[in-house]
Amino acid sequence: MEFDSSTAAPFCTVVRMPSLGSCVPLRSPLLVGAAACIAAAANAQTVDDGGAWFGWFAQGKLAAADGSLAPLRWWLDVQDRLRDEGEHFDQFLLRPGLGYALTDRFTAWAGYAYIATDPVRRDEFGENRLWQQLTWNAPTEGFTLQGRARLEQRFVETDGDTGHRLRLFGKAMVPLTDDKGLFVSVWDEAFWDLNDTDWGQRTGFRQNRAFAGLGWQFADAPKLWLEVGYLNQWIDRSGPDKENHLLSISLFTVF
Repeated sequence: MEFDSSTAAPFCTVVRMPSLGSCVPLRSPLLVGAAACIAAAANAQTVDDGGAWFGWFAQGKLAAADGSLAPLRWWLDVQDRLRDEGEHFDQFLLRPGLGYALTDRFTAWAGYAYIATDPVRRDEFGENRLWQQLTWNAPTEGFTLQGRARLEQRFVETDGDTGHRLRLFGKAMVPLTDDKGLFVSVWDEAFWDLNDTDWGQRTGFRQNRAFAGLGWQFADAPKLWLEVGYLNQWIDRSGPDKENHLLSISLFTVF
């Protein structure tokens, strides 16, 4: 059931009230406290939305008959994303890549991605990406633990600036049945923007995705499995943050 690694709070400020012996009028700290809480609440506001993400994640070996290409791997994922409670198109993503197996547990990858986005109150635009990543499977007893570190260079078609981003991903799959057909899948991925761009990227921790769901490995196809569950996507923005509550359905294939 192993698939190579990825194939896969705001704080409230407390305003201390003066002691009973203080000569400061009571209304002053109350006003200060109210103002602080209002400001904290404003900063903590988020815009919530529902949607659905569908994905197919595949990879395989490029080994020739003579075994000369045994360490080489290929990668492909295709994703379709819906917003506004699943009623409108949000993004389409196509991401091919090639990899080299450094060991049985570590693989280095590089590839390209194209992302078409139709945002709210903006014109549709495309983004080209180059990406490099290292994936690994950690030795564990009784479950599967995977990780990934990915670097991206982002080229938005409407602007010449290049955005650099780091993504860190961790995933665990825990079997629920003796035949390991049914399992729990949980993963988290954190995003750090590494520079500022004219098209809106800002340096810092800008996004997190957390998933929890169930998976099913097909008995007659041991290299094919499905994962369905809840995906929470938090996005840090210059205005109110965005939080998406998503149905995630992903099909994984190993060739």
